[in-house]
Amino acid sequence: MRHYTIKKMNGFSMFRCPLCKHSVTTLEFGSQNGNCRTQAARVMNEHATAAHGCPTPMSPRDVQMWHVH
Repeated sequence: MRHYTIKKMNGFSMFRCPLCKHSVTTLEFGSQNGNCRTQAARVMNEHATAAHGCPTPMSPRDVQMWHVH
């Protein structure tokens, strides 16, 4: 589950927290650190955890790694 909404704008994307007014855009990140959308999503998930106590989402790959067989 992700803790943000994404609105595509003209040449960038805005990520907004549904629980408050916090937002970031892909323009705030540089491609030298990887995909700008991925960086924005990480920041928004960190915000949701720190500000609202939301659990940190895990990718399917991480879930498989932690799943006991």
